[in-house]
Amino acid sequence: MDVQIVIATLQRKVSELTLTNVMLEAQLQDLRSQLNSMKEQQSIENAIDGNENQAQEINNGSGSTDDF
Repeated sequence: MDVQIVIATLQRKVSELTLTNVMLEAQLQDLRSQLNSMKEQQSIENAIDGNENQAQEINNGSGSTDDF
């Protein structure tokens, strides 16, 4: 096999792998962004649920700490 053919083949493979790597990095960044958005949304929902539970406890009288 000619050395030039081997070099050209390796260069082509490196270019293909570089492109694949760039695409995978972009997908990873997108997935991280989606995950962060989901975490933020979950935190907001948990805070809302906590406030609703606290309000319900107060309305039910179980939130009272007065034991006089």
